Amino acid sequence: MKIAFLYTLEANKVLFHPYIDQYLADKSVTISHHVNEQLLKQAMADGLTSNVVNLVQREVQEIALTGADIIICTCSTIGDAAEQTMDITARVIRVDRPMAENAVLNSSIHVLAALESTIEPTLKLLEQCAKQLKQSPAITCDVIPGAWKYYADGDTVSYAKAIAKHIEQNDFLGDSIILAQASMAPAIQYIEQGSVPILSSPALCCQYLSKIVPSHD
Repeated sequence: MKIAFLYTLEANKVLFHPYIDQYLADKSVTISHHVNEQLLKQAMADGLTSNVVNLVQREVQEIALTGADIIICTCSTIGDAAEQTMDITARVIRVDRPMAENAVLNSSIHVLAALESTIEPTLKLLEQCAKQLKQSPAITCDVIPGAWKYYADGDTVSYAKAIAKHIEQNDFLGDSIILAQASMAPAIQYIEQGSVPILSSPALCCQYLSKIVPSHD
């Protein structure tokens, strides 16, 4: 089986490697990595216009032509557009879908994002998953002020620490906190374990993949 990962941030390619190694090393899979940073830049600048959706789906179609069986879109902002790609045999999964399906089993969820553009698609996904699983969690959200600037400047450590600090300084009510962007996952290592579970998409997505792909003979 061939699994292709589509990234809109170069740094996320490195971020995913430990999760791929942890969950897929013993699986009979070939992994490929594809980066197109322009997709997120366009989505941030213009929103999810028909032109941006077309660009996303064209990229997915090109990856499908490489023979991928599964394509993981690691960008939450464009995830829905990627999943809606037509005329391909590959299965497209947005990276945050397994996380969302896990989160909606709780009675309340707090969504954290570093980019405003991620909030709406994440809320839509949670609503979709809740409906499919016949759940009705209370959902709140906010954007962490100033965090994305660190990432944009290439300072991923300060980015992760800013996210962790925001979580520790705010008493979030709810049964779970979800980190809406894959790039936010490293923040968990800087957070003292509290009573509220913090969910991130890279680990849960790769864990999900480990359950649906075959192991080595």
